[in-house]
Amino acid sequence: MLASLNANKRQIKASEKQLKEQIEASEAQIYKQIEENRRLATEERQHQSRPIIVPVGQFFATELGRNIHLADGLVNWNTQSMISLELHNMGGGAALNVHCVLYGPESIHTYQFVSWNDGPIDKNPVTVNCGHPQELFLNPDDSIDGIHPLYDTSLPSPSNPIEYRIACLTITCHDLFGNKHISVFNYTLEHRWLPVVIGKIPVVKGKIPLDLKELNDQKKQQGTKLSAPPPITLSGN
Repeated sequence: MLASLNANKRQIKASEKQLKEQIEASEAQIYKQIEENRRLATEERQHQSRPIIVPVGQFFATELGRNIHLADGLVNWNTQSMISLELHNMGGGAALNVHCVLYGPESIHTYQFVSWNDGPIDKNPVTVNCGHPQELFLNPDDSIDGIHPLYDTSLPSPSNPIEYRIACLTITCHDLFGNKHISVFNYTLEHRWLPVVIGKIPVVKGKIPLDLKELNDQKKQQGTKLSAPPPITLSGN
């Protein structure tokens, strides 16, 4: 009789333990599903709120009487005038911290056209004025997404003629969630824009994504460190 009672107790305890484990597993699964649903909902909100910045029409010199385009259709990179560029947001969310770099074949960095810290850009088109920077540390082969350079310096080919890339416009911006986005367009000899890439700035080699200004500031700091004079030390007598 006593042995039977002990057996029943062990069976009850085993059943209770099994039920508890089942409840805990079920709760963990429910929590996991809730977190997954929350993640998907956040991603969907971010996707719907992503900005898509595109240039519209050819750009012009901001000063009357100056022509930013030469007679052969190429860009006059050494003009002292700023250029006026119209940007549209084709996405569902506002674009913040908008940075633009129009890069061309000129080897002098300060001949490129740059605009920092524009925006926000929402539904209404925004005119951005880009000018020659006093200093620029970005090279033509620098890349925001690790794939597309700021300016394609490769030799012309039938599939990639120079007439389709007399200049390259790179635009970076932030969305309301802090994500960083990029738009790259080639400027053609006919003064039209050809899209190269539009999307979220990816993680490159495990590094935090950088926008144009962040990359320029990073390269400036690296250049300062490399060019800094050696520290002065006092030697004993």
